[in-house]
Amino acid sequence: MAFWRKKDTKTEADDTSKAALFGNRSNEKSSGGPAAQANPYAVPPPPYQAQAPSYRPPADNDRNALFAGRSQGQGRNMYAQQPPPQQPAPGSSYGRPPPSAGGYGADRELTAEDEEEEDVEAIKQQIRFTKQQSVNSTRNALQVAAAAEETGRNTLARLGQQGERLHNTEKNLDITANHNRVAEEKARELKTLNGSMFAIHVKNPMKSKSRARAEEERILQQHQADREERERTRQAGFQSREAVGRALQGRGSAPGGAKMSLAERSKYQFEADESDEEKEREIDQNLDQLAAITGRLKGLAMATGEEVDRQNTQIDRIMRKSDKVDDQIAITHARIKKIR
Repeated sequence: MAFWRKKDTKTEADDTSKAALFGNRSNEKSSGGPAAQANPYAVPPPPYQAQAPSYRPPADNDRNALFAGRSQGQGRNMYAQQPPPQQPAPGSSYGRPPPSAGGYGADRELTAEDEEEEDVEAIKQQIRFTKQQSVNSTRNALQVAAAAEETGRNTLARLGQQGERLHNTEKNLDITANHNRVAEEKARELKTLNGSMFAIHVKNPMKSKSRARAEEERILQQHQADREERERTRQAGFQSREAVGRALQGRGSAPGGAKMSLAERSKYQFEADESDEEKEREIDQNLDQLAAITGRLKGLAMATGEEVDRQNTQIDRIMRKSDKVDDQIAITHARIKKIR
């Protein structure tokens, strides 16, 4: 009886150790599926916990520590840097595609004829570009020349207006000189009439006729001098207006040479197509217009210079007449002041 009790006691002790090691597997429902339920010694998966710390049995920690070096070595070997591929040696054909046998898209070596055609085409393009630049240059030059001609015409027209004003000024100075001479004679007569009433004025019959003839001669000479002065003034104004008018109305072209013949033009043409002929005609027309404008500009410049010289001479003449009239007015004024 004591033996069986010892056996029972040993059995109960083993059950207690199993229960402490594996837990009460019979009372707990495994969540690992049918295989976990069939194996009473299987370890169930831990329940999901959001912030619960992980727990590893001592056996798992020992196994990880034992195989840690092997797993890390395998990872390093897996992602280790591979050696670079070897480059083929210069001159060797290893790794290169075979040369093309002249199929579609292959580079073709240019022949001498092809190179000559390319050179000819490049020369053609250069000729077209240069000729277009020549057309543009003639257009710009024609535009600038037209603007210069317009400026010259405006300048000459203003000089003509200034000449008209100078002519009127000189004519008025001539009239002022005549009026001043009349005033001088009247002042002399007033001085005679304002003399004393007791003064006896006896005329000499022998000298009265000669004095009258001398006075008439003086008056006639003065009248002729005044007329000649007026004529000179009028003639100067007429010449100024005539010169300015001719210069402003000048539309003649410059005496240029003959038109360029087709044979001469062909020297500067590589391929005389329609476009090239049109450019050549435009260049010729622009050059002809430039020559005509240049001739008119020369006429305007010469007319402007002559008009400036004429007006300078007229201004000097006006200054002399103005000084003479001023002196006559001063003398007449002094004579009138002496009359008592």
